[in-house]
Amino acid sequence: MAATIQELITKGFLISNGSTTGTLKQKIEIIASHYENISTFLVADRTDFEKLVFKIDNPSFKLTDSDFCKIYTFQKSGLIESELTLQENFVKVLTSSFISRQLKMIENLKLETLNVNPILSGALNLNNEIDLIRFYTYQAISRSIVTSVGFLVQNLLLHASEFVLEGKNDVLGEETKWDLVVDKLNEVKAYLEIKSGTNDLNKAQIHHYSKEFEFIEQKGFRAFIGETYGKRDDQTVTHGLYKMYLPEWNRRTLIGKELWEFVSGQKNYQERLVEILFKTSKALLAGDTFIKKIEEKIIPLTIEFKQKYTNFDNFLKSLW
Repeated sequence: MAATIQELITKGFLISNGSTTGTLKQKIEIIASHYENISTFLVADRTDFEKLVFKIDNPSFKLTDSDFCKIYTFQKSGLIESELTLQENFVKVLTSSFISRQLKMIENLKLETLNVNPILSGALNLNNEIDLIRFYTYQAISRSIVTSVGFLVQNLLLHASEFVLEGKNDVLGEETKWDLVVDKLNEVKAYLEIKSGTNDLNKAQIHHYSKEFEFIEQKGFRAFIGETYGKRDDQTVTHGLYKMYLPEWNRRTLIGKELWEFVSGQKNYQERLVEILFKTSKALLAGDTFIKKIEEKIIPLTIEFKQKYTNFDNFLKSLW
């Protein structure tokens, strides 16, 4: 199971410190395995960690001054909080990692990586460097974010309760491909295929999942297609296809809040999820919006454009 105190401490430490050596990661995993709650770990001092040497009985386990400094910095960073539940802390940690990567992506964006299409530029009448750079900057960043947010959402679901695991790690992982498995005590195991929204599947894909449903249900388990946002009555092409090609589609789908409540086991979990997402992003962006960060990046890209190409016509010629 992914959502454990040990996993939270380890993942939080690695995010807090950026990159770390394999040896230090192993030490953190060992330390984390000895803590059953967040508050105890957060107030632990050097003496507490040194006592673990005797519990572990491993001569190679020795924390250096640098190790202690990094652990202390993580404890005081506020990345994990004793006032939050385990699941809420995972939301904060995963969101922090996602935002940090997106900000780094914006920082590293270069003029030559905007992948300007002269044909599209002409069709849209992007006839000056300001409009052209703004359009392609937003396009490049949006594409990157759309890809990354899929992994974020998958991880948010994976860590929404201690009963969730990745489908590939299930005993049927080699026989059938599902994104997540929810295995709660005293409940029938459930296999979930996760889709980002309410219009992500075509007819052929739905036919494929119909067969997968039969495979799982014949073994006595449940299976669902889960959509991470939206409502059951949304009038989308995919929902129309469900009605035509997925027998008992209402029973076999979890849409929007239904999915988050099912995975987490908490009523209206999606509301608390979004609340922490906003709070975390506001703190990391120092009160700014992501749009403002993009607009700030457009300024140096425009300066670079003028320095390198002098005028717009020279730039267009360079693309051929």
